[in-house]
Amino acid sequence: MRLLRLLMSAVLLLAVSACEKPTDEKRVFPELETLEDTMWYSYDAKRDIYYDIYYNADGEGRMLGYDTSERNEEEVLVDRTFTYDYTRATENLDAIVNVTFADGQRYGGILIPKGNLQISSKDVYIIQLYELTADGEDIAYDENGNIKSTLMMWRE
Repeated sequence: MRLLRLLMSAVLLLAVSACEKPTDEKRVFPELETLEDTMWYSYDAKRDIYYDIYYNADGEGRMLGYDTSERNEEEVLVDRTFTYDYTRATENLDAIVNVTFADGQRYGGILIPKGNLQISSKDVYIIQLYELTADGEDIAYDENGNIKSTLMMWRE
């Protein structure tokens, strides 16, 4: 049920942001042509933080967190670098993403294609990432016994 609420919040956030009035100042984002040269959009409902997550084909990335959807560059709450590896989907296997932040925090997860969700005629995809234990072998749980996880999105 919690996953459904998070997913619905993310869809609502995307729908609202797609309807925002255009501004004179345009932010420059990386090209969104390929998976290896793109940006994830993410929202942490528990902490009320909006994330821009950039990464490149060399397996490196940077995550910036803001307290508002305007993403004011002077008010960055989170600035973390990470490395990742991505295994593309095959006929028998979902696409897999593993992320390791510079401080050692690790996530692993699967790609969930959402072809019916589009922004500017581009398909939007969702990754369900699970926080992993320090050895990367098991899924981590919080103090209440809930799985630590997050949703990340990007558009091709």
